[in-house]
Amino acid sequence: MGLKWGVLGAGSVAQRRTMPAINLADNAELYSLFSRDKAKAQRLADEHGATCYFTDVDALIQDEQLDVLYVSSPVYLHCEHVIKGAEAGKHILCEKPMAMNVEECQRMIDACATNDVQLQLCFLFRFHSCFQKLRKWIQDGRFGRVLELRMPFLKSIDVNGTWRSRRDEGGGGALMDLGAHAVDLIRYLAGEIRTVTGMFSTLLNDYEVDETASVLMRLENGAHAYTDVSFAIRGTDIVLEVYGSEGWVIVYNDHGWKLRVHEKENVFDEASGFENLYQFQIEHFGRCIVDGESPVVTGDDGLQNIKVLTAAYHSWNTHTIVTI
Repeated sequence: MGLKWGVLGAGSVAQRRTMPAINLADNAELYSLFSRDKAKAQRLADEHGATCYFTDVDALIQDEQLDVLYVSSPVYLHCEHVIKGAEAGKHILCEKPMAMNVEECQRMIDACATNDVQLQLCFLFRFHSCFQKLRKWIQDGRFGRVLELRMPFLKSIDVNGTWRSRRDEGGGGALMDLGAHAVDLIRYLAGEIRTVTGMFSTLLNDYEVDETASVLMRLENGAHAYTDVSFAIRGTDIVLEVYGSEGWVIVYNDHGWKLRVHEKENVFDEASGFENLYQFQIEHFGRCIVDGESPVVTGDDGLQNIKVLTAAYHSWNTHTIVTI
């Protein structure tokens, strides 16, 4: 068996994606999970094959057999749970967004460094082969100088009554939840983001957070980037667009993600097929701990992500362009 994983926050994502992926991973074992409801905790442990379950957070974290803590609690609890886990000597995989603000992110990074444990964020797009390939193409200059990137992340999700709809528990709405992925992928592909302008609205539902958000960014290398995210739109087949001086590429969804590449007069598609990104990240995390593999994503990536997200909200609140 591999490293023993504990799940702190056994909600829908953990049930649909993370716990099944831990069971599929060749170097991981689903050891424990947490729910305040004992009946629910026992049912989920039975369904997913966890060795044990807890109804007390501290008891789960302090279990000496536990190696890795997956933190999927509401965002306002991430800082507390990550620091407790680090102080107990557990390696941490934390869901995005990392925390409520930059100060919390730094405290989490410092705690993990002090206790010599790994801290990684669930920025899953980085693990998809099409984006790893696209990143190399950009670095190799295949499309000339990259001038613009666009990423829509549009879904129809009812978050009413959940922590995602409450500012004091999620830190924001669609931008914090979906935009965290978009901002991270843009950074991963094209570099640091330096100036940000945000626009937000809530038109269909009675949320106190943003239902739809649009963010315009200027990167350190001068390129422009744009993302629009929503809880209230049926979606789009376009996943990402990248435009350079010598060509462009679109990632789109057609029974699996595909790359449509345009180079001068040459246009072609490359298909990637289904990839279990959760399993890829869990196996990668294990190799980082056991074999010293270099992390694909770090705590600092989570901190930089929060800098951009909070800058976008500040831009809207102050009607200014914010420099990071």
